[in-house]
Amino acid sequence: MTKILLIYPNIVESPKDISLGLATISALLKKHNHKVQLLDSTFHKITEQEIKHKLKTFKPDLVGITAATNDLHYAIHLCKQIKNINKQINNKNIPIICGGYHATIAPEDIIKQDCFDMVCIGEGEEPILELANSIGKGKFNTNIKNIWFKVGENKVKRNSLRPLQQNLDKLPFPDRDLFNYKHYLNYNKGIATLIASKGCPFGCAYCINNFLLKKYKKLGKYLRFRTADSIIKEIKQIKNKFGGMIKEIEFYDDTFTLNKTLVKEFSEKYPKQIGIPFNINIRAGSVTKQDLQHLKNAGCYRVSIGIESGDEFIRNKIMKRNQTDKQIINTFMWAKEVGLQTYSFNMVGLPHETKKTIRATIELNKKCKPDFVGVSIFNAYKGTELYTLCEKNNWLIKDKTAKSYFQSTNIKLPTISIKELKKIRDRFGFEVYKESRPIRAYLDLFDKSFIKIPGYLKARSLIT
Repeated sequence: MTKILLIYPNIVESPKDISLGLATISALLKKHNHKVQLLDSTFHKITEQEIKHKLKTFKPDLVGITAATNDLHYAIHLCKQIKNINKQINNKNIPIICGGYHATIAPEDIIKQDCFDMVCIGEGEEPILELANSIGKGKFNTNIKNIWFKVGENKVKRNSLRPLQQNLDKLPFPDRDLFNYKHYLNYNKGIATLIASKGCPFGCAYCINNFLLKKYKKLGKYLRFRTADSIIKEIKQIKNKFGGMIKEIEFYDDTFTLNKTLVKEFSEKYPKQIGIPFNINIRAGSVTKQDLQHLKNAGCYRVSIGIESGDEFIRNKIMKRNQTDKQIINTFMWAKEVGLQTYSFNMVGLPHETKKTIRATIELNKKCKPDFVGVSIFNAYKGTELYTLCEKNNWLIKDKTAKSYFQSTNIKLPTISIKELKKIRDRFGFEVYKESRPIRAYLDLFDKSFIKIPGYLKARSLIT
């Protein structure tokens, strides 16, 4: 039996949700009789006192932390504290492993940090279990695939990647009890989140999936789906544990409708066995009106669709989304015709962006008439094609990682300033709605004016 302390260094403004990855790792570890506890920074910064108390009372044998690019500096800060405090309290070094998106994209960034002893590359459930098993047996196995180990002074053992787990139903359901899940549900007005698949087949130039498709080549099918029965069984488990608190289900899958057989079977079984409203992400060009009708009949009430850019050169040549205006407009139209609400995803500040291309994005939104509009400011992330493009053109702001892609960016374009992008981002919804829904337009403008005030997001979540 091994005691593992997991760390969730979550500093994003929105959405505030659990890490389904950490929760699944915890479930697998507990299934094999290991003990797991958590430090979570979602709703407050983790204090030195909290770390001391956890290390003193739990005395973990291993610390595991996940880090996206935006969270990395905070993750390093926490792990340095953990190392130093554990030496003071327990008089020994504690091994720390870091996983997550940044670890997978840029493992050298992780392994060079003094506070990390190991880096987990790719999917971490099985390798972390192997590591915990070896520690529990008193044998620190350094031959585990997907993990790099520091094995001596300035020496790193870089193990290869393992084949991808093809049967997702073999993985246990995420351990929501690891988190204060009722707090999350209250904050998010009763929305429980799930993932029904892993992977994505599209090679968008701004997304990590393009990098992962290449990294996992010959290691198994990258896009994998759970069965409808598995998805429904997990929702039943959530209902049984949290009862009337669950008002809505949200699926985080990049594109929910890629497996047509799954969509049809899920849509037939879900209303009979669950009956809770749900929402999903879909992709224009990869969904039919019939798919949307099945989902509407099942209880889906909203679909989120990526417009991203209204300029076809940026959308298809720069972002590599390979979608026409007609495909996008038709998808929104079909959703409305079957009675679904729509939410549009958009980005501003993309490479080669100008005020004219942003105006094209606004105009395409006007044609699509989404019920809700989401706008982020483009950030270039390591491992993506657009990061390489920005680096080549000297657009990257050195040592800059935006804490929020809703408020800032890590690139500086010659065509439009960051200050202008922020202003455009704040007025985007107003510009989309001002002619068709003027009241909504002014409410959106009001919301963007107050969103930067500390505590506003929390207050809004309680009111709306």
